[in-house]
Amino acid sequence: MKFRKRLPAAAFVLLLLSLLLPSAFGDAIYPAPGTIEAGSYLDHLVATVGPGLPVAAMEGTLPPGVELAAEEGPDGLNVFLRGVPSQAGSYNCLFTVGEGGSLSCPLTVVPATPYVTGTGNVSCFPNERVQIAVLASAPDFGSLSYQWYYSQYGDNSTGSVIGGENRSELNVVAGFTGTSYYYCVVTNTNNGQSVSVPSQVIAVSVSQDSIRDVSLLSLPSRTSYTVGDFVDTGGLQLRVIYTSGNMDTVTGGFSVTPSQFSYAGAQSVQVVYEGYSFSYDVTVQEAQEIIDGIGVLTLPTRTRYRVGDTLDTTGLSVRAYTNLGFRDVFSGLSCLPTVFSYEGEQFVTVSYGGKSCTFSVYVEPALPPEQPESLVVETPPSRTSYTVGETLDLSGLVLKQITNRQNVQHIYTGYTCTPNQLTTVGHQTITVQYGALSTSFSVTVLDVQPSAAPQPTAPPSPSPLVQTTAQPLPSSAPRAAMHASHQSSIGHSLIAVIVVSSLAALGILGVYVYIQNLGGFEEAGERLRELFRRKGGRK
Repeated sequence: MKFRKRLPAAAFVLLLLSLLLPSAFGDAIYPAPGTIEAGSYLDHLVATVGPGLPVAAMEGTLPPGVELAAEEGPDGLNVFLRGVPSQAGSYNCLFTVGEGGSLSCPLTVVPATPYVTGTGNVSCFPNERVQIAVLASAPDFGSLSYQWYYSQYGDNSTGSVIGGENRSELNVVAGFTGTSYYYCVVTNTNNGQSVSVPSQVIAVSVSQDSIRDVSLLSLPSRTSYTVGDFVDTGGLQLRVIYTSGNMDTVTGGFSVTPSQFSYAGAQSVQVVYEGYSFSYDVTVQEAQEIIDGIGVLTLPTRTRYRVGDTLDTTGLSVRAYTNLGFRDVFSGLSCLPTVFSYEGEQFVTVSYGGKSCTFSVYVEPALPPEQPESLVVETPPSRTSYTVGETLDLSGLVLKQITNRQNVQHIYTGYTCTPNQLTTVGHQTITVQYGALSTSFSVTVLDVQPSAAPQPTAPPSPSPLVQTTAQPLPSSAPRAAMHASHQSSIGHSLIAVIVVSSLAALGILGVYVYIQNLGGFEEAGERLRELFRRKGGRK
């Protein structure tokens, strides 16, 4: 790279030295060849140097296709540049001569000028399609490009560009009668440099011609339709015969009636072209619905789930867009996935009529498996008071089981209670077992059933059938005294009975409480036996 960068400076110095000291290199140095087209043959004498001096071209300074040639002459060694340069560019050809001597020869290679020929002038009739073309070549095998122009005045220097026409040929559809002019500019590009040449002007002359007849050449490819379709004239061809004898095949420019089918049944389509008309038959059927796509109209009521849940499509509906418009669909929808296997946002694909759309749901982590967590007494048994030895009565007992998801289940059967036989006096805790859970309730157990309180007995009334002997009645004063004495005696007796009964009851209750405090009858008996043993031991 450093060597290449220094080449221009070195070449300038060598050229200056060669001009000032020509005798140092030989007898003569000749003018540079100037400009030469790529692809042209170059045979240029650069200089004549002393006989027997070695001459060599510096690498990379000669154009591709050009070489150094040295020939012995009468005045010394003639140094030539010979060959066909193939690549455009500016070159400074450098040579080494003998020990330390050098030569330089500037050379400019330009792209070759294309050689262009074109078709001759063309004559045609209105609406006729003609093709004009150019043929171009370049000896340097550069890249050729084309651009067509329309010339209003018939010269090849003031035309207007015809957009998109970049090929060697141009298709022209003749319009009105008269003459149009066209030419093509051909550009040869070589190594980034270009040279352009316009072709000769080509005239397209349009003379008057008239239609003599129009006939149907081929029917359209489609002759079956559904209601609402437009007429398709693809494949319809007309044969047009002109007064000049020319014939043309026409595939457009005609009108058809009707242009759209509004009812079903056999119908005729009329074709009109340049005043000539004819018809052909088609079949029109009732339109069938074709679904073009669907979209979600309303989302399902439920859009949040847990892992393992099944999709609930309640409330889901879609709108189907068809060739007949649109309609809303509330059933017959299929969805995937139906079971959610992982958490996070997920898209559910809804399919109907071969089309699909999506909506999103959110899936939360799965709940732990549901299992019983606690057991409580919802309603205690109807009976909670017993006497010793009775069997537990569970009538009316209702349990409530609560799960880890706070779901409640009422239990009426299937549980066990301990103890079932009540053998201990006092308050007892009854343990209820249901599965792996348990709870409890309390009952009261009495020693014996309390006896009924004595009821006062009414004195017997005298039978109405007994005849009594009439006695003389005592005076009123002694009877009142006797009645008062009798009532007083009865009152004292009743009071005495009540006091004695109360004291006995209090004594029994005190003994019962004392024995319970000692640990029950068995424990009290054991203590009495222990006391008797101790007294017997002291004797």
